[in-house]
Amino acid sequence: MHCARVIAQFLADEGLITCDPDLAVEAGAHALFFPHGVGHLIGLDVHDLENFGDKAAYGRGRTRSGQFGTAYLRLDLDLEPGMVVTIEPGFYVVPAILGNASLRAEFNTMVNFDKAESWLGFGGIRIEDDVAVTHSVPDVLTAGIPKSIAELEAVISG
Repeated sequence: MHCARVIAQFLADEGLITCDPDLAVEAGAHALFFPHGVGHLIGLDVHDLENFGDKAAYGRGRTRSGQFGTAYLRLDLDLEPGMVVTIEPGFYVVPAILGNASLRAEFNTMVNFDKAESWLGFGGIRIEDDVAVTHSVPDVLTAGIPKSIAELEAVISG
């Protein structure tokens, strides 16, 4: 998953993970800070889930992962024209995740928990785009919404 590798590289650059970013993704260590999928279907409801509730929608032959983080994916379907999805990777600092003893034991050689604790109180960042799947180029429905730091600062100060 490309977005997980990008986030893992950020985590490595910030000193939050102490191993190779690809290894962190393979082991699931990145999910301590990215504990969800890239996005979900939208349509009739905000979170338009095929099977209702938080039961995931999977394509033929696909099953829920047992790995922390990826076990919470709500969508693993091939996208088809006419579908509308969110693209919303995020970075979160969640005290309950960072304080979880079993997760700390599992990832103690990959995560700098002392450094991670210095981020407590930060909360998180998620920038969402809504995208209509077409037969050719995806239609980014939220393309006009400010997302860069400079754009957001201009909106806030304006």
